[in-house]
Amino acid sequence: MINGRPYVRPTSKDQFKDYLRDSYGWPALARISARVAWAQGRGKPEEWGQDWPGFGQRFGSASAVTVIDGNVRYGMEALFKEDLRYIPCHGCSIHRKIENALLAEVTARHDSDGHRFFTLTPTITDMTGPIFANAYWVPGHTAIDGFVGSRLIFATRIGGHLFTEFVLERRHHDPKLPD
Repeated sequence: MINGRPYVRPTSKDQFKDYLRDSYGWPALARISARVAWAQGRGKPEEWGQDWPGFGQRFGSASAVTVIDGNVRYGMEALFKEDLRYIPCHGCSIHRKIENALLAEVTARHDSDGHRFFTLTPTITDMTGPIFANAYWVPGHTAIDGFVGSRLIFATRIGGHLFTEFVLERRHHDPKLPD
């Protein structure tokens, strides 16, 4: 049992579907939108301005970061045979739900029983996109700026986990499993 539900190791096909959803689906669009709104509100980078073309550049950059992160995440997940899916905590306390959301960014599931272990894979994958973007197409920025900027990637991913725990999970109780 993992977080109140039976654990089933994902197949290669399941991992590919999760990759597509996480990199190109609604969760990706939500994370992109949050990062673009934050950057637009702060006017960063200043070189892009506060007009529609600047918004478009921010949206394109955030989209590219999400795709780069997703590709690296999928590759490392397959290479190291890790399960990086986010598994909500069904019927857990508030403290346990928050803990689950935070631990998801520094752990992965392993083997057929799905035990959680420490790994740098989620951390590394969430840094690759911003580092690449800042090094190659954000004017006047370097890879170090991307490293510093990766904190926004972590914030949006953890925010998505918390949204799943406290909003989506509350709406989708499975009557067959104990609460």
